[in-house]
Amino acid sequence: MSRHTIDTIIRDRARITPHRVAIVERERRWTYAEVDARSDELAAGLARGSRVSTLFGNSGEHVALMFACAKAGAILHPISWRLAPPEVAFQLDDAEPDVFLVSEEHRKLGAAALALARVRPSERLESGWLRQSDSVVGDEDPLLLIYTSGTTGKPKGALLTHANCFWTNLSFDLATGIRPEDVILQVLPQFHCGGWNVQSILGWWKGATVVIEPGFDAAYALELIERERVTTMMGVPANYLFMAQEPRFAAADLSSLRLAVVGGAPMPEALLEVWAARGVAIVQGYGLTEAAPNVLCLAPEDALRKAGYSGKPYQYVTC
Repeated sequence: MSRHTIDTIIRDRARITPHRVAIVERERRWTYAEVDARSDELAAGLARGSRVSTLFGNSGEHVALMFACAKAGAILHPISWRLAPPEVAFQLDDAEPDVFLVSEEHRKLGAAALALARVRPSERLESGWLRQSDSVVGDEDPLLLIYTSGTTGKPKGALLTHANCFWTNLSFDLATGIRPEDVILQVLPQFHCGGWNVQSILGWWKGATVVIEPGFDAAYALELIERERVTTMMGVPANYLFMAQEPRFAAADLSSLRLAVVGGAPMPEALLEVWAARGVAIVQGYGLTEAAPNVLCLAPEDALRKAGYSGKPYQYVTC
C-alpha cells in the first residue's frame, strides 16, 4: 500500500529535482536538496509523537522544521505571533509541547509567554535530545496542530494528520492545477492552516517554487510578482484590496499571474472586477482549520456570475 505522508514529498523532490529552487526567501534561495538536508538535521532531534511549538515568521527554516516533523512523526504546533503573551501561554499549556522554538524577532513575546505558562518545554533542539524513531510514519499520524481563532470561546487545537494534508492538497490540485513550472507567492502566515495547505505543500509536491513573504506588504508583493514572475498566489480579500490600492498597481506587470486564490471572506464584486480587468483568474474558496482547510471552491468562470457564493465541495470533501 502506498503511503500518503508529507515526508515523501521532500524526499522525492530531493531525489528527482535536487537543484531546482524550492523556496525564495528574500535574498536566499533554497533548493530541494537543501530543504531535505536541513530537515534531516532537525529531525535528528525529534521523536515520534513529540510536539514542537513555534513562534516563527514565514521562513525557509520553518518549512524545513515542518518537513523534519513529517519525517520523524512529530507534530508541528505553529503559534500566531499576533497574539498577546497570555494567549500564547494558553496554547502552550494546552498543547504541552516538548520543545518551544522562537525566532529572533519574536524572542520577547516568547519569553513573556513562558513566564506565564505552566509548562517548561525545552527551548532548543539537540541531536539525541529525543531519539528519532526508526519506524515508518503512517497516513494517520498527526503532523500539524493548529489552533482555531476562538471567536466564540477559547481557541481549540485542530490536530491534522498526514492524510488530512495529502487529500486536501490533492483536492485543491484538481481544482486549480498547480504545475511544476509555477512560481507561488505565499503571503498567508505559517501559523495559519492556509499557510501550509493552500498552495505551499502542493507546490513542493509538484516541484514548483514558493516565494515566501515574511510579512505582507502590498507594494513589496507587487514587486515580487514582477521580479520572480509569480504565476499564482493565495490571499484574503484585504491582501488583494491593498495591492489594488497601491499607486503603481495599474502599471505593475502582472502578465505572469494566471491565477489568484481568495479565501477567508467573500471577495467584493467591485474588487473581483478590478483583478479581472488585469487578466487574472480568481478562484474563491471556503475552508476551516478542522478541515485542513479546503472545503468549497468557486471556479473562475463563476467568480462574477455567482459573486458572494462559496462554491461547490472539492472532489474529496463529503458534506
